[in-house]
Amino acid sequence: MEIRQIKYFVTVIDCGSLSQAARQVHVAQSALSKQMSALEEELGVQLFHRSHNGVVASEAGKVFYEYAQGMLKHLADARAAVSSSSGSVSGSIVVALPQSVATILAMPLMRAVAARYPQVSFHLNEELAGNVMDQLIHGRVDLALFTSPDLPPQVLFSPLIEEDFYLIHRANAPDAPDPGQVSLEQALARPLVFPGQAHGHCTRTLVEQAVKEHHLATGEIAMEVNSVHILKSAVEAGIGHTIMPLNLAMREIEDGRLVAHRITADGLSRTLGICSCASMPASHLKTLISELIREVVRGMCECGDWPGGRAL
Repeated sequence: MEIRQIKYFVTVIDCGSLSQAARQVHVAQSALSKQMSALEEELGVQLFHRSHNGVVASEAGKVFYEYAQGMLKHLADARAAVSSSSGSVSGSIVVALPQSVATILAMPLMRAVAARYPQVSFHLNEELAGNVMDQLIHGRVDLALFTSPDLPPQVLFSPLIEEDFYLIHRANAPDAPDPGQVSLEQALARPLVFPGQAHGHCTRTLVEQAVKEHHLATGEIAMEVNSVHILKSAVEAGIGHTIMPLNLAMREIEDGRLVAHRITADGLSRTLGICSCASMPASHLKTLISELIREVVRGMCECGDWPGGRAL
């Protein structure tokens, strides 16, 4: 298997056409087709479904595409690492933040990277929680922030920050509890708006684990919404209450549109950490960006810019 075959393969999938891919990589279409056939023969699988309308990846092709992108990324990282001048920090890095973290951390982190490492090509992905670990394991991202429970065995986890959960409802809701803290049982007594189970790893899953530990029932799920922004809009519209860390709704709370009650329940909190894949190459740049993430989060907690957060 040759590097150029992997590059050609990714280009073909991205273009959806052999002829268009051939033009993009500047080779004859017949030569490109021959290279793809050789790649399929070596792997022993069919990578494409070919038709008059172009090509699409087979199921095996979809799997190989994920790995191919990771391989090409790490080749580019290696090239940048060995070609950088002594003492300078350069290269490319991809950090994935689940939606429930990107809301508060994305802008402070981007500003910090731009100020500290201006020669670094920094890519920040806001992802649905269910996609983050898959991208990390396949090398599509270098670092990710995620919660600790049920991580794949090949993922390394370094604790970063701990947060409590709050019952959030619209202002003047007729079924709102009295001001102050509430129990988990009180929070579950109202219809809730939650992320879907496939994408609720950083919020809903942690709540449901605490519910089981306290031998309670989750209660009525009024709606499932895989978008933090739309979920908060649904709560504001009165479709239901929700349970989430305080930072996610702080702007709406300060504006008087939403109201928060801290939930007093043992074990109901989330620990976010910096995740990396043990099977992927370590790099000096990963270490530096990890340290910078920790520095930014610690500073936000100390000055109150991460409401409800406790740096670890």
